[in-house]
Amino acid sequence: MTDGGWAVKAVAVIGAAILTSGCGGVTDNPYNFSDEEIAAAAASLSDRPTLAVTERQVTDALVRISEAVAAIAPDVRWQWHRERSQGGGCPGPYAYTEGLSVTTQALLSDTPIGDADWPAVLAAARAIATDAGMDRLDVHADRPGRHDVTFAGGDGNRITFGTYRAATIRGITGCRHP
Repeated sequence: MTDGGWAVKAVAVIGAAILTSGCGGVTDNPYNFSDEEIAAAAASLSDRPTLAVTERQVTDALVRISEAVAAIAPDVRWQWHRERSQGGGCPGPYAYTEGLSVTTQALLSDTPIGDADWPAVLAAARAIATDAGMDRLDVHADRPGRHDVTFAGGDGNRITFGTYRAATIRGITGCRHP
């Protein structure tokens, strides 16, 4: 057998093994959803507030957090930054529905939140986020000079909040009907 013939047969054998063993199969793909899962996701959107109502609720929570921060750390002055964006962003089976998500404008301060103020700021922000239905706290960074958290709700709404060389607050709505 020539070297070229051996390589072709080896590729064919390996390919057949992969196809028959289930490796690379589409049924185990986490991005494949059944019609039933997609229908359930679409139906659940009807039980939630509209995208416009949800965006106002998330934006209101951002503003309340910024006001609480300013009361605790008066040197932190917020400005709206960037434009809001609307579009996809719906995860899982919601990606196959008519649902949309909004990323709010960000509130940005060139002055970071000091470490001495961070515990009180975090407690106030957490209370506001919880009141707005985002009761899960995910801590991404918590060390001197750098704090980064996400407040999230079971309905997909979330607020990212952090400080390093600046401070920022941003909201993202869960998937909703437009």
